[in-house]
Amino acid sequence: MPPDSTTAVVIVDMLVDYFDPSLWPKSELPSARERLAASINRLTRDARSTGAPVIWIRQEFKEDLSDAFPHMRREGRKYTIRGTPGCELIPELEITPDDHEVFKKRFSAFFETDLDRMLREFGIKTVVLAGITTAWCIRSTATDAYQLGYDVRVVADCVAGFTSESHLVSLEEMDGYVVSVVPVEGWNEGMRE
Repeated sequence: MPPDSTTAVVIVDMLVDYFDPSLWPKSELPSARERLAASINRLTRDARSTGAPVIWIRQEFKEDLSDAFPHMRREGRKYTIRGTPGCELIPELEITPDDHEVFKKRFSAFFETDLDRMLREFGIKTVVLAGITTAWCIRSTATDAYQLGYDVRVVADCVAGFTSESHLVSLEEMDGYVVSVVPVEGWNEGMRE
């Protein structure tokens, strides 16, 4: 059944491995986990109440890394491996049976996935992004959404980066050009329907 809204909320890579300090010793994500999950839960509850579909983007790779990023293969670095707890969404997130899932292998949630087809079948005009990381997967996904003709919003309270510096620079550089950066409070104000 198609959604009641022309807006979709897309949450990128809120996966266990990205919040593991042993994998990312210099990352600020572990300390942002609780705040980020609470903000995303607020956003997704609100989205569902408006009829907007909620789409969880999950990155996962084969154990042998044959489908992983080139840098992972070069370094033999393993994270978000299919079938491991590390590729699962963090348990604090509120996920419902009506939500959707898309699996990706690169930074952008649109690259070689069914996301664009799904959004078009739903009649989506506006993509609202949340998740991690602002400088990499959020920015790549936002850029692709923009190039595909969607209006794009990034919810500032619902995104984070490995460092606050890269996070803030990315938001500043995208805002007003590729995306509108909005707070979780009033994330859907002024949407075109």
